[in-house]
Formats: sequence, structure tokens, C-alpha cells
Amino acid sequence: MSSFRRRRSLGLLLALAWVAVPRQANAHHVAGHGSSEGVRSINSVGNRGGAASTRLMLLNEFSHSGVGIVPGQRNDLSLLGEYAPIPAFSFGAQLPFTTVAEQPEDGPNSVQSGYGDTRAFIRITPHADKLIHRTLTFVVGASFPTRTVRSVVDPGRLWSVTPSLIYTRTYTRLYWQVLGVASTEWRPAGVALDLSAGGQVGARLLDGKLAVGGGALVDVRAINACRSPAGELEYCAGSRAGERDRAVGTTRATALANFAWNIDTRWSLTLGVQVPFTPQRDFDVGAALGAVVVF
Repeated sequence: MSSFRRRRSLGLLLALAWVAVPRQANAHHVAGHGSSEGVRSINSVGNRGGAASTRLMLLNEFSHSGVGIVPGQRNDLSLLGEYAPIPAFSFGAQLPFTTVAEQPEDGPNSVQSGYGDTRAFIRITPHADKLIHRTLTFVVGASFPTRTVRSVVDPGRLWSVTPSLIYTRTYTRLYWQVLGVASTEWRPAGVALDLSAGGQVGARLLDGKLAVGGGALVDVRAINACRSPAGELEYCAGSRAGERDRAVGTTRATALANFAWNIDTRWSLTLGVQVPFTPQRDFDVGAALGAVVVF
């Protein structure tokens, strides 16, 4: 990967793979999961855009929520590794250490720490060497139930598969980016499909040393399949057991702000802030701080 491409990629945000994000025991994103697959992807990409790359990232994510079944805070400290044997393809994994502090209305406060759900992903960037200013990226991520942390209202073992599509257009100083995400989640209470779409614009300042961006992400619950007492899956318009405000058609929207400081051609520091602005939400405020090295 050329130094020009590394500097250019610092101005790109919003992509996917997910990876980990603030986890909250409310709504359908409970212990081991975060605000949405789109937000998880934005944090995990580390402000480096959607293109395949070989990188190592230390990511700390925090969220606070006063809404949902059980209010509380969550912090995830993750190690994310991604390897690109060729410029157009990469694969990686994210290993999170999670701390959950919950404040149930009836009962004592609960604080737990342990290993979270492991995530893995592959990323395909067609024509990566030729179209560096017009990047189209396909990502498929998966989450596996490896967590040792249990919440007050626990959903049980969770599996998810998340394909996504990201397009990034860059200019000398400016860039814009759009993405679409479809996340299918399996849990003992049933199966759900969430669709997410988002975009943002940004700029590179100080001769490329600083990248700033802002945008929004919208999530919609598209399908619910609830598990009956007999163990069969049946379509249901309302929320699955253990959820609140997750009926089919429920929409959430989140404002995004992202910053990246390019220390040199390989190292960068990233900061992301997420604030929901719709009545239905998984958290009140989230933040992510990362340190990234690209090889």
C-alpha cells in the first residue's frame, strides 16, 4: 500500500465489518452487542475508509443509556487485527474485553467484566489499485457467542451475520461516503433483520494531518420472527421477548462526528462520537477512541 493511499484513506470513515461497539442491555442490542451494526462498523473502521488494508487497532468504546429495560453504561476495550494478502481483499477479527455497569430499578446495581462476543469479517475492494478515489467495498461480518458477561435481563447466546456495501468518493481535500447494512441476529427468543443506511461528508485539514467528518445513520427493524413456547419460529409484528420498542418498522437515527489525527503515514489516532436524535434509541451517547497502525 503506497504512502499516498495511506494518507488518502485517513480522510475516509464509515465502513463495515464490526465489529465491536458500546454494548448495552436494552432494546435488542444487549450484552455483547451495541447501538447498531452500522455504528459498530464506523468505530471498527477507525477512520480509515472502506478499502482493504493490513492494520492493527486498539479500540475503546463507551456508551451511556438511561433508556431501555435496564439503564447503565458499557465499555469495550478491543484488539482488532486485519490482514490484506492482496490490495483487493482482507480478513480480520476483533477480540473485546467488556465491562457492564447496570442500574436496575428494583435491585442492587450490577457491575461485570469479562470477554465479549468475538467478531470476524472479510472485506473485498474491487479494482483497489486503479480506482483509489472511487472505492466500492463489500464486507461480510459475523459475531459469535463467546461472551462471559451476563446482563440483568440477558438475551442468551447471540449469533449475527452482517453483509454491507460502502461507496467512498474522495477529492483533494473533501470526501463523502454512503453505506448500507443488513444485519440478521439469532437468539433464543427469535430472529430479527435490521436494515441500516447512512452517509457523511468530511475534509482533510492541516496538509492531511487532521481529518474531520460528520453524518447520520438510520436503522429500521425490517423483520421479527418470535419463538413460540413449542420452539417454533413465527412471524411477529411486535418486539421479541426481552426487547422493548423493536416492533417491525421501528426506526432509530443517530448523528455522527468523527476525527482522525495522522501522526505519520502509518500511525493515527481516531475519535468518534454518536448521539441518537429519535425517541427510539439504544443509548443516549456513545464515544470511541482508537489507535491504528497500518502496515
